[in-house]
Amino acid sequence: MQRLDLKSLRYDKLGRSVLIDGRKIVLEVSHEALEAFSNRELTADEAVIKVAEEQKRLTRLAEWVPADDGKIHITTNMLMNDGVFASGDTENAY
Repeated sequence: MQRLDLKSLRYDKLGRSVLIDGRKIVLEVSHEALEAFSNRELTADEAVIKVAEEQKRLTRLAEWVPADDGKIHITTNMLMNDGVFASGDTENAY
């Protein structure tokens, strides 16, 4: 099981994303994905808070999405999941 360290939560201005460390990976959640999930514009601080609030969902995504060079990038499509995970169909998700 993947564990995310809330103490490592930070905003990456250059990449416009929120980063959080896990075991042997870094989870990167795009700012656009968080805004789409929240259905409103977010400041950098609000985006970081949103990741902290959604830690459980992001931990599950980190288990399903393969890491690329130690980094998992969560996009709008992955976070909103288009209903794929609701049906339990993770095989064809990505």
